[in-house]
Amino acid sequence: MDNLYVVLQKNAQRTKLPVPMFDRSQISIWSILKQCIGKELSKITMPIVWNEPVSFLQRFTENAVYSYLLDRADECDDPYMRMQYVAAFAVSSISNNCDRLSKPFNPLLGETYEFVRDDLPFRYMSEQVSHHPPVSAFTCESKNNGDRWRFYGSILPKAKFSVKNMEVNPKGLLTLELKRHKEVYTWESVTCTIHNIVVGRLWFEYHGTMEIINHTNKVKAIINFKPYSWSSKELHKVEGYIYDPKKNKIRGLYGYWTDAIYSIDINHFEAFLKQQKKDFKNASKNPPPPQQQQTTTTAAATANGADNNDLDEDLPDVDPSHEQLNLPPNSITLWRIIPKLDYASQYYNFSLFTMALNEWTEEDKRTRPPLPPTDSRNRPDIRQMEEGNIELAGQEKDRLEEKQRISRRTMEKRREEWQPRWFRLVKHEITGQDVWVSNEKYWHRNWNNCPDIY
Repeated sequence: MDNLYVVLQKNAQRTKLPVPMFDRSQISIWSILKQCIGKELSKITMPIVWNEPVSFLQRFTENAVYSYLLDRADECDDPYMRMQYVAAFAVSSISNNCDRLSKPFNPLLGETYEFVRDDLPFRYMSEQVSHHPPVSAFTCESKNNGDRWRFYGSILPKAKFSVKNMEVNPKGLLTLELKRHKEVYTWESVTCTIHNIVVGRLWFEYHGTMEIINHTNKVKAIINFKPYSWSSKELHKVEGYIYDPKKNKIRGLYGYWTDAIYSIDINHFEAFLKQQKKDFKNASKNPPPPQQQQTTTTAAATANGADNNDLDEDLPDVDPSHEQLNLPPNSITLWRIIPKLDYASQYYNFSLFTMALNEWTEEDKRTRPPLPPTDSRNRPDIRQMEEGNIELAGQEKDRLEEKQRISRRTMEKRREEWQPRWFRLVKHEITGQDVWVSNEKYWHRNWNNCPDIY
């Protein structure tokens, strides 16, 4: 992690967006979302002020930030060591979503995004391959043409609304191939719930079970993303095990997806969990005095930007003592999050990595291979929003969406079907599911016949 942070700091061309984000304090998100009940996430039309200046294709690039963990997995000869690094990567892939409550721009059909940096050990590209339903396909591989590993999949975000909450389920199979070991891993992401969409301060959590399967040797990791507990006052906690082919527990996995993941010897891990339960039981019998409880609640609300005189009863009351993990001896730190920027809250809570996703300088144009005309960096609505021209951004967004509708109607009249340029739909060789895979043509960089979508 330290090396990655140093690299990002040393080589960052820009560390901030051109302008800070807009004030949203006078906008009611519920007045918007109550009109969206029953709609797909991609069909939700929100005021552009609730967007962040990146496309969903760009945002998903952030899942690969910690791909050095896949390099470490490749270097391990022990299959359980490989699995623990793969599991850490799977958890780390959502860490950039911490405190990110803005909506990325919906990709246009045919939109693409590529990410290549000489100082980072991967290259990534994605394409919006379908509009109804909205499907984003991606492929990410190690440098040297993916000789070490390849990570690929597709995402179809589904949203459900209730009176208080919005639940987002990112449907889609994710696949990792470790080439040297001839191993194939698969998993799916977990559900995200955003709370207090009607009244109160927004907060969100990931919850559910992530099952990572090594289909080659049948080693498995099962990781539970714990929902917030009003009794234990723990938020963002993950806990799980690595199993051998006979379903014996081999290693414990523990941590917080917002902070770090640890691998722990199984005997020490079981004793550690038992002690936690014992400590919680004792604490329940001897709760802190009411004044101390009020102080804790006030601190939690203040940390989330609440006025002390207007506390929200539904704001999670988090006990900061959970950060003092008191882990068993010989615990291995698999992954730790890059420190948050001091000024992140002014810029959509973007990380240093995210700040550069939409950057394409005059020097880049001179010294780097040209981008396809469909790349997200060429989207005028995102560019205008990034530069602070909110009214122009909204106008451009409306223009692009209308252009897309006209194009779709024209294709329907001609009885034509959309054909993605860089991906093809196949049956997964192991699971039998329909999956989008690269057709291996993108990096040839032939941009002839790219659609005019902007």
